[in-house]
Amino acid sequence: MNTQQPENCKVSRRDFLKLAAAGGVATVFLGNLPKVQKALAKSTNGSAYKLTDPANQVYSICQQCNTQCGIKVKILDGVAVKIEGNPYSPWNLVPHMKYETPLAEMGTIDAPLCPKGQAGMQAAYDPFRITKVLKRAGKRGENK
Repeated sequence: MNTQQPENCKVSRRDFLKLAAAGGVATVFLGNLPKVQKALAKSTNGSAYKLTDPANQVYSICQQCNTQCGIKVKILDGVAVKIEGNPYSPWNLVPHMKYETPLAEMGTIDAPLCPKGQAGMQAAYDPFRITKVLKRAGKRGENK
């Protein structure tokens, strides 16, 4: 394996890694800005993407931890398919959106949400979740 840098290459490995990291950070930062998200929704033909329609979204709160952030649940054919942060919630989106912003416009904006909140979908549809009340039949430690 040749570890020598070619003579015609003017970018060092260190500079390349710096540029790649800066580009990744910029992409993540710009992707969370509301105007960029609206532009992305329009560029991907927002009318064809059903989850940006406010009729397919339900606003609620996340109960995965004690912060209880605002969430927006996206529904497709009567089934919840995605959880995003509520753009109206001051916990999720900085700078805050104005409450006067129309719902049609807010349908295209997804606020950030922590991984635990996004995993709420798995908790809702997990086949091994507890679906009935558990009651101890014997004394503690008897596994009854």
